[in-house]
Amino acid sequence: MALGAAPRSVVCGCAINPPHATRARHRRGKGRGLLALSLLAICPLQSGCAPQSQAEVPQAKVAHSRPTIVSLNPCTDAILAEVADRSQVLALSHYSADPRASSLDPAVARRFAFTRGTVEEVLALRPDLVVDGSFIDPATAAAYRRLGLRLETFGMAANVPDARAQVLRLAALAGHPERGAALVARIDAALAAAKPTPGSPPVATLMWEPGGIVPGDATLIADLMRHAGLANFAAARGLGQGQQLPLERVLADPPQLVITAGADRALAHPALAHLTGTRRARFAPGLLYCGGPTIIRAAAQLAQVRRAYDAGSQ
Repeated sequence: MALGAAPRSVVCGCAINPPHATRARHRRGKGRGLLALSLLAICPLQSGCAPQSQAEVPQAKVAHSRPTIVSLNPCTDAILAEVADRSQVLALSHYSADPRASSLDPAVARRFAFTRGTVEEVLALRPDLVVDGSFIDPATAAAYRRLGLRLETFGMAANVPDARAQVLRLAALAGHPERGAALVARIDAALAAAKPTPGSPPVATLMWEPGGIVPGDATLIADLMRHAGLANFAAARGLGQGQQLPLERVLADPPQLVITAGADRALAHPALAHLTGTRRARFAPGLLYCGGPTIIRAAAQLAQVRRAYDAGSQ
């Protein structure tokens, strides 16, 4: 301010020169309430001046509807990468940094920061929202809430409807419901494209994971198999999620198709090559459990396997 210039008050972004009489009263410590009222009355009348409270309302609404987020679950990682702004996602889970455990494309995963998910790490990021799986330790969940962090948990999708609901819920939490609807439309299109030729009978298919682990029937991968015309061989024999089907039983009662997910000595056993009526295929293990955009890639792989089976059977 230039020497000798009259003092200026800033109200709502407007610089105002108070009258000399008002300044004199202000210097004497009198009439402070009148000064404040007079400035507030003048401010809205100035050209281009808006009250501060009105100017801040739209920004507050945007901040509230576009929260910053830390995801601690690989399945929510994949969905958030599609439905949230990059600037909203402060960190993804460390699982998504490992191509062997991630359902994210490595090129996409590299765009984000990662956290190992300790309470201290998450608190340092100061997110508006923490997203994790439903198996989160109760003490950890309580710590987040005690520290004032909002926590939302997501279970494993048991089927395609569950997966759709998760996408829509997470997109709404991120403040982008329209992106959730668009992703669901892409998922539905991928499932429609994965359907086999009308009238084709289901193929008895063993989805075989390392250690002889098989999926149960009430799992997302089993539902995706059905969409591609592949019947769950293990479930038809009474096996549930996480149970084992030994090599000996497979050799004694072979399926039409064995899909191996991951590397394991039993999955590559030479005895399987002697099952002349059984075809084999591979499946990316990172596509077994997560919904969201992972469904699109999983459905495409399963459809490719089914088409190859049909072509080899002709």
